Amino acid sequence: MASTLAPQQPVAGLYPPTVAAAARPQPLLAFLFRFVANPLATVPRKAYEEGIVVGSGGGPVAWLTDPALIETVLLEEAERFPKTPLERQVFGRTLGDGLLTSQGAAWRWQRRTAAPLFRPADLTGLVPAMSHAAEAQLDRWRTHPAGAVQAIDRDMSRTTFHVISRTMFAGSADDEAAAILHAAERMLVSVSWDIAAAMLHFPAWLWYPGKYGRRRAGDALRAAVAAILTRRRDAGLEGDDLLVRLACARDPETGAPMSERQLIDNLLTFLAAGHETTAKALTWALYLVARAPGWQQRVRREVQAVAGAAAIDAGHLEHLVVTRAVVEETMRLYPPAPIMARLASAATSLGGVALPQGAIVMIPIYALHRHRRLWEDPDRFDPERFFPERRGRIARTQFMPFGFGPRTCIGASFAMMEAVAILATLVRGAQFQWDGRHLPEPLSRITLRPKGGMPLGVSLLGEAGRD
Repeated sequence: MASTLAPQQPVAGLYPPTVAAAARPQPLLAFLFRFVANPLATVPRKAYEEGIVVGSGGGPVAWLTDPALIETVLLEEAERFPKTPLERQVFGRTLGDGLLTSQGAAWRWQRRTAAPLFRPADLTGLVPAMSHAAEAQLDRWRTHPAGAVQAIDRDMSRTTFHVISRTMFAGSADDEAAAILHAAERMLVSVSWDIAAAMLHFPAWLWYPGKYGRRRAGDALRAAVAAILTRRRDAGLEGDDLLVRLACARDPETGAPMSERQLIDNLLTFLAAGHETTAKALTWALYLVARAPGWQQRVRREVQAVAGAAAIDAGHLEHLVVTRAVVEETMRLYPPAPIMARLASAATSLGGVALPQGAIVMIPIYALHRHRRLWEDPDRFDPERFFPERRGRIARTQFMPFGFGPRTCIGASFAMMEAVAILATLVRGAQFQWDGRHLPEPLSRITLRPKGGMPLGVSLLGEAGRD
């Protein structure tokens, strides 16, 4: 069942769509116009070439792409560089004080409570549910004619949502799937306006595009999750899934359980946000293999050699070396969460650059992953960068699709297992075709989505992907 990395010639010279960098840090008004359209367009070109660049954006901003300095901010001096208040301003109404938005002691006990569910050794039993969700998606495509164009971005969101529902919520979110997916999409479409409004300290009464629609969507999300919680309580909170563990958790300092609001905050964070990053990674991965059919064939042959026609399980994952490399190279070119920010809580210096108290430290992961000094031919799609013999040369703060430090994504191992299992299942079972025209702009809306969606032709293959 061993996978081989025998020399084969991949498709050369694939340079998929990217975002034109700003020639220089922008003055505030120009920055905000570009930010609302696509936050990635505000990243200065020098951030792709140097380690730290000082710019503007509603106040003093340092763009950080030096791996050593990133390690300082996110690990060595993490207490001095907390999350910015802006994130809570934007998401607080919907996500409250959950794991994503909380800090300090409130964050630590919530993280400790959820962490046992995400130990890699305990996740292996969830892989069949991931494979099953991918097989269900193949069945949905099977009802269409060969080569029919499918909305891959929509289909991947549906697939990964059902994985989270089945594995973390014992299937109890399935009834609310359509409502949650619709509301989450409405929230993300206009989120850059909310961020811009927070940066400019707009008064609460001031209207801006998408403001009230996004609030209604957030309220709908909370109502849907409250309904799930009520249904599970009425059924006796049986099982050992994430929902039950959170409902039974106690604060180690006070012994108090999570309030109803805290429970909804955290359940919503995992349910609405937990599937989104993997969905976007899979969307971009299918686009890339459609553009590079040689790599698509290599993945398919590897999956056939490793698993045959059997459902992908945990025992297969370590042998799917090519498949994993494609996933990682996808997340290098199109990191699911393309920008993160921290706050300088006191006046400090980074890389010889003085930063005043309150300065924003932007870590544009998208630029870090395409940095001219860190990567060879950085805009080229080349999964061989992540083959085992080369993977060890990549610094831990050079490639960080799940963040880094104490606040590394709690579901990173889960997401990698999920992405590899689903991509392997889909590519074994179907051929993905690019129309030769659609060049989706990478658009930052918290996660990195393809502007205009991701239409790809899909043709189902025979048993075990024989074509």
